[in-house]
Amino acid sequence: MRPAASAAAAAPVATAPPAATAAMLERVRTQIASHRAEWQDSTVAEGRIAAQRYCAPEVWQAELQALFRPLPLIAAHSSEIASGQVLAHDGYGVPLLLARDAQGTMRCFLNVCRHRGMRLVEDSGAAQTRASVVCPYHGWSYKLDGPLRHRLHAEAFDDGAACPAGARDLVLLPCAERHGLVWVVPDPQGSLDLPAYLDGLDAELPYLGIDRLCHFRTIEAEYPANWKLIIDAFLEPYHIRVLHKDTIYPYFTDGITAGERFGPHIYSLVARRAAQDWAAAGGEPPATQEALRLLATPSQVIFPNTVTIFHPDYLSLITLYPTGPETLRWTHRMLIPADKATPDWTPHWEKTFRLIEQGVFQKEDIHCAVGIQRGLKSGANTHLAVGRVEQALSWFHDEVARRLGPVAGLT
Repeated sequence: MRPAASAAAAAPVATAPPAATAAMLERVRTQIASHRAEWQDSTVAEGRIAAQRYCAPEVWQAELQALFRPLPLIAAHSSEIASGQVLAHDGYGVPLLLARDAQGTMRCFLNVCRHRGMRLVEDSGAAQTRASVVCPYHGWSYKLDGPLRHRLHAEAFDDGAACPAGARDLVLLPCAERHGLVWVVPDPQGSLDLPAYLDGLDAELPYLGIDRLCHFRTIEAEYPANWKLIIDAFLEPYHIRVLHKDTIYPYFTDGITAGERFGPHIYSLVARRAAQDWAAAGGEPPATQEALRLLATPSQVIFPNTVTIFHPDYLSLITLYPTGPETLRWTHRMLIPADKATPDWTPHWEKTFRLIEQGVFQKEDIHCAVGIQRGLKSGANTHLAVGRVEQALSWFHDEVARRLGPVAGLT
């Protein structure tokens, strides 16, 4: 039996949904009441995506340069790194080192010693407590805020003990924390303005309380599929009835959704079956975000490569890393309410994580992405069709294409 203190701490705070969330929920209500989904009345033309965009090495290289170097990218959840800890991160093809100093300030550096270029911290999959960062090759050490702290036999170098300030400090990258997430631009010459980059999504995310969650588990795996195929899967409800018929479809309606674009990002609500009774009864708008998530599942594609899925009692934070034209690294973080990160709740989270990661994501969504990648190689389709119920795919791919511009070798 869970202690009363835990239940009291979990009491949701009454907060009205922000404007866009409220408007999308009202669109869900209208669709249910009219027994007609929005896509059924859409006049948007069927979309087409060139199969080469999932296979061509030229496209992959263009994506690395246009999307995965200059843009703000999510590297971690804030709860993963405590004060006095460091976390190596290799997902973006650049050796990154996240470090939170004793005062709680988060920074990101290139995970590279300024002496002979040795990697400083190995990627162990979890944050490591360090008083300083010490190179395992020759012992150069650095403070957690980046300055060079000590060199063995400093007199062997021309500047000796009088090393000019900053000359051999760790290379700092643009980094910030916002909405409980750690964002990095993997380019020392880059810039970071998250309110501007997030556009209107910046006003919607606080309601969903990502900063009030804590990290429960992360799973990482490599798959033979293009990273965009996973994004595609989470942008449309068309497949839920068929692919997920025995897992999550019993909890969802068939194709009732509402989506909005905020700059390059996409925010959607996918109606759950509970919304049908709520709409029929003329229910009031949900007083809390916990109540909202019983009626509809909020989800975002935070451009370019992060997907959020707000399940009724936890968050799946999924990040896709393109490791090659036809390969990806999948990272799924399960984030749970901080007041339920207690031993009595652990069996529940363990069971839930297995069901969603192994039963839904791996056996269904990822399995389809791998199957599609194989099919693309056959040459059966020069283009993939995008129906009106899948319109968000066109939004996403149009944005990718716009940022890439013309790509040599792509027809």
